[in-house]
Amino acid sequence: MTRVVYIAITVLFLFNNLGLAAIENDPRQIEMNKAIFMAAGVQERILKIGLVDCIIYCLKSNSEILIKRIEPKLKEDDVKIAQSDFEPAFNTDFTLKDNTEIAASALQGANKFNSQDVNINAGVSGKLITGAEYNVEFLNQRYKSDSSYQLYNPYYATEPKITVTQPLFKGSGILVNKADIMIARNNRLVSEKNFKDTVMDSISKAKTAYYNYTFYLEKYSIDRLSLQRAKDLLEINKARYQKGLISSVDLLETEAASAVREKALLSSEAALKRAEDDLKLITNLVDDPEVWNAKIELVDTPQLKQEDVDLLKSLQDAFVYRPDYQSARVDLQNRDIKIKVAKNALLPTVDLTGSLGLNGLGRDYQGAIEKTNPDYPDWGLGVKFSLPWGTGERAKYDQRKLEKTQALLSFKRLEQNIILDVRDKVRLSKIQYRQVEAARVSKDKEAQNYEAQKERYAAGQVSTHDILDYQDKLSQAELDYFKALIDYNVALVNLDKSLGLTLVKNNIKIEE
Repeated sequence: MTRVVYIAITVLFLFNNLGLAAIENDPRQIEMNKAIFMAAGVQERILKIGLVDCIIYCLKSNSEILIKRIEPKLKEDDVKIAQSDFEPAFNTDFTLKDNTEIAASALQGANKFNSQDVNINAGVSGKLITGAEYNVEFLNQRYKSDSSYQLYNPYYATEPKITVTQPLFKGSGILVNKADIMIARNNRLVSEKNFKDTVMDSISKAKTAYYNYTFYLEKYSIDRLSLQRAKDLLEINKARYQKGLISSVDLLETEAASAVREKALLSSEAALKRAEDDLKLITNLVDDPEVWNAKIELVDTPQLKQEDVDLLKSLQDAFVYRPDYQSARVDLQNRDIKIKVAKNALLPTVDLTGSLGLNGLGRDYQGAIEKTNPDYPDWGLGVKFSLPWGTGERAKYDQRKLEKTQALLSFKRLEQNIILDVRDKVRLSKIQYRQVEAARVSKDKEAQNYEAQKERYAAGQVSTHDILDYQDKLSQAELDYFKALIDYNVALVNLDKSLGLTLVKNNIKIEE
């Protein structure tokens, strides 16, 4: 049955954070966890897991994955920040001015002249993707003074007005103005590819650790069987020695062989425990107070299932699925965008400005509103020109082109490395498959030979030294076969990683 694994890292991350906060707020939680760890340490527990279970455990609380999962969220905020350049802004201002000065004209009616000016303005301003800047305003003024020739005192003035400034050269164009948004989106895409690469790497490590533990389980079993063969032979030789059929040297050699194999079994047990700890570490079981000290039993065994691996098809897959190659291609797109922006910055500033408003004036505010109509227009056109004398923008443009050249060289090197890496992994998987077949034949022949040599030994045609040597050869052939089987499965894991197909091959879907 195919099992599909969904990774909801965000939920897990929040769950872990809540758990951490609970511990920080309640120190008793620390003591409780410690007690659970201690209690689990003296219990004999068995945890039966399969290969898919290891992958799930690995992804569930992996700190590297949690860290990488945050990065796309940060990059998404960068996109929103870049998009905010085109968001409209509401503006309002209020000013109150009272001015007393010496009268400059006899018409003002006094030696001192006082005026009061109140302005309340509101509007919306923003920027369009073409680079045009707009400002829609509604201006309001109340003016009162001592002037004897002022028609309305106070008077109220209103003016709805729109002003648009459109760059014609520098700063003009959709691509130039949306460059930051496009780059931010590309960076978000790169972070998603990096996250996927981290997940793939974690899965590959988990599967490799699983297979490694499987190998040491088998090695321990083979060494234990080898010891049992030596002990069985020792019992036979003891009986034969009592009958005078063998010398004390033969008996001593058998006893020495048993001791050596006993020592080898202890070494295998130590290596097995280390491999078990490595598997617990990569699957984060060491962090679980319930099962950190449990004995792991594997429910899946490596199989010899030959995969049809074609070099050209593998290269095509690698150039489609590998996250690092996809990220490099996105980076080249960013380089092109930066070059176009830098090239645009070399152009002179020629901005076309236009404004249109309607004036209204009255004795009160209502009268000013009523007189605001097309009969009293306020419009204007203008051009702004600026040409920088410095060489800074030219230097930036040259920098961007050199950076693109660097990126292209790195991209070509990456393609070469991918080709070599894929070819090596494809070749290794094929060789490892042949190694398994050769090791299987060798194991079968050694088993047949050992059975034949046992009969010869029983007939007195083979020495004790020779039969012990045949036992060692059989154990080594059995171990070589299983090692070749493990190496083949690990080679397939590495091949999937090299092709970028780890998620696909393991039926894993990443939830956004």
